[in-house]
Amino acid sequence: MKRRHLLGSAAALTITSGLGPSIARAQAFPDKPIRFVVPYAPGGATDTSARIAAEYLANKFGQQVLVENKPGGGTIIATEIVAKAKPDGYTLLLAAAPVATNTSFGLKLPYDPVKELAPVCSYVDMPLLLACNPKAPYKTMAEFLAWAKAQTSPIPYASAGNASMPHLWGEQLKIATGIKLDHVGYKGSADALKDVLGGHVMLFSDTLLPGGLAVKDGRLRGLVVAAAKRVPMLPDVPTVAEAGLPADLTGAVFFGVMATGGTPEPVIAKLNAAFKELLADPATSKKLVDLGFVLVGGSAADYGKRLAAETVKWRKVIQEAKITPPA
Repeated sequence: MKRRHLLGSAAALTITSGLGPSIARAQAFPDKPIRFVVPYAPGGATDTSARIAAEYLANKFGQQVLVENKPGGGTIIATEIVAKAKPDGYTLLLAAAPVATNTSFGLKLPYDPVKELAPVCSYVDMPLLLACNPKAPYKTMAEFLAWAKAQTSPIPYASAGNASMPHLWGEQLKIATGIKLDHVGYKGSADALKDVLGGHVMLFSDTLLPGGLAVKDGRLRGLVVAAAKRVPMLPDVPTVAEAGLPADLTGAVFFGVMATGGTPEPVIAKLNAAFKELLADPATSKKLVDLGFVLVGGSAADYGKRLAAETVKWRKVIQEAKITPPA
């Protein structure tokens, strides 16, 4: 009996000793600068959202948070940097939607997104939007669907490019409603917007930036925002449910924060708590909302579940619509 008690005490001591270094590291974290890797070029709303977070975290932790822009490869370049980094929480990724969609294109990735990346939290969403040139022969989503179903030829719609989230959403709309659509991909939203404003293509699948701004100032007509709730930027544009569309058509370019796989859980928890505070901070959250973002947040587990669900959702669309990998 005494021997069993001693063995139990020894086992408990071993477990506690094993946790000790992780807890100590978390308590000291961070004691040096943090790298925040962004898979896009400087200057856009995504980059700005990362810099807003970096500023808040630097003030909170008393350490520099250095934003590193690593565009290219459909976000693969930036993601690989974080996946292959030391698992200590000092290298973070502003993860975008391709973290969930890249695996569905059959790409041979230089990392395992499940084993080599660790979710920290959901950060913000940029809702998707369907808009049209004001001269289009429809003013509402219902009118557009009725008009589209009467057409004999596919209706061209513009997006930021092949395999972009607006492209995927356009194909999902096509599948869900049975209308005939023909995707016209551009090298970015700005080029697509230019052609829609010029009337070369009448329909535009985009996000709140820049498409939403063009709706806000009257250059485009908003048909639907692919969100569960109306967004502050476009309070008069209906949601998916209000437009009579299936609930599954809610969609966004979604952003989260990831660390390297194997990062100690106490460090993940500390980072998650910091982002929770960031999103609850009135001044910081206002900056994000003013850019058109919807605040999300949640636990690391919540973000992991969302990534899994988004992967399943978009894989079905990619396969059914036969969408090719991004260039």
